[in-house]
Amino acid sequence: MDRFTPAGRRPEGGPVLLLGGDQYQAYRLELGLQTLAALLAAHPEAELLVTGRLVTPIEPIVERLGLGGRVHVLGRYAQADAPEIFRRAHVLLHTKVNDPCPSLVIEAMACGLPVVYARSGGVPELVGDEAGIGVRHPDGFERDDPPAPEALADALTRVLADLSGYASAARRRAVERFALEPWLDRHAELFERFVPR
Repeated sequence: MDRFTPAGRRPEGGPVLLLGGDQYQAYRLELGLQTLAALLAAHPEAELLVTGRLVTPIEPIVERLGLGGRVHVLGRYAQADAPEIFRRAHVLLHTKVNDPCPSLVIEAMACGLPVVYARSGGVPELVGDEAGIGVRHPDGFERDDPPAPEALADALTRVLADLSGYASAARRRAVERFALEPWLDRHAELFERFVPR
């Protein structure tokens, strides 16, 4: 929580969305780009930062959706560089379904980024009701069936309408639930109770 902190002030312009982590599943990248395209009706200045390894060429999708100049591919990054990347965005767009416990989401919230995400896996427990909006989608493990881009764009519009409130709640939730020191203290207490010296 000391390294992953909010920016002194929000990035100008935008809104700027962050599609973080590695894009090792093609649907994650395509859905992020489709969501940006759907968001443009409400937020014509919106942009998308894309990080990590890409398994699909991005240029044909960007061209097909008419997103030229709005998508910025940052590539892979070291964890030491992550806070500065988070501080360039307003919202984390997390398109992966059934993600068990992504540290990306916790790090983004610690930097004051609300999260709009596919409501499945462990992400709803991380984000809660106040630090972002989860979008329902067909649940199951046989195949990835993410939400519609229009539904994600609608959730983004709702978050952006109260960005300060969601951003404050994201930071607060990260500090209260995921700071390392209280977590270590709780575990030490449990070990002392169940394995006394």
